[in-house]
Amino acid sequence: MDHRSSPLRQHLLTAVVTLVALACLMAGLAASLWLASFFLYASLRINPLHAGMWGWVDAVLMWRDGMMPNVGRKLVGAALFGVLVSLGGPVLGFHALWASSHRRRLYGSARFANESEIRQAGLL
Repeated sequence: MDHRSSPLRQHLLTAVVTLVALACLMAGLAASLWLASFFLYASLRINPLHAGMWGWVDAVLMWRDGMMPNVGRKLVGAALFGVLVSLGGPVLGFHALWASSHRRRLYGSARFANESEIRQAGLL
């Protein structure tokens, strides 16, 4: 194999991994925004299924301009909960998969001994 293609392959692999990481980050950000809008609408007692992608951002801008004066805590709570659910959920799932894959395997079969086996071992 030509040694010139190896650096090209490495650069392409780096570019693909970078693009996938950026796509995952953007998807996580979009999910965070939508979930923040969803939780904000639910806390304001508005049907959360009508929450769009920009509902939370619009509410923040309205709060900043003084149009929604007593909603600051709900905005922060909705944002934190949206970020925790959208980014913390996948991280927790990957951690669970990683932890279970490194667990030592147990071999053999375990069962309760019957009375004759207990007598044979001299325990009765």
